[in-house]
Amino acid sequence: MSLVRFLKFSLRQSPLKNFEIYRKLDDAKWGRLVGVDELGNRYYENPEERYGRERWCLPAARPSKMDASQIPPRWHSWLHKTTDEVPKPTPAEDAAALHRPKWMAFPHYENFTGTKKANVTFNTVRPKVEPWAPNTVTRD
Repeated sequence: MSLVRFLKFSLRQSPLKNFEIYRKLDDAKWGRLVGVDELGNRYYENPEERYGRERWCLPAARPSKMDASQIPPRWHSWLHKTTDEVPKPTPAEDAAALHRPKWMAFPHYENFTGTKKANVTFNTVRPKVEPWAPNTVTRD
């Protein structure tokens, strides 16, 4: 990042907001707020940026908990320029079902792998390898 770009970034917003953006994105970005999704992620756009960097998401999660699965499909298509239509905010879960595409059977949720909410499958197959149990003999 150039010094001029960093100075422009520093003068556009408050120092607290600059710190949050730089900590979460590891880059100096500014732009117009386009919308907020149901998970609290904020989406921005700046047409002055170079191609591929003009749309971005500022996640609501801490940097250690950020995951790509926390972006809903409608916003993902907007970020990757599949569509230019900004997704409309849905006030309730029932309203979200009306705006949900037909291919989505359930509402969007993040990936819970590695957490207590992770899906654990139930195995009914007998193990092929038996664990070794050593026979111990007492000495006389």
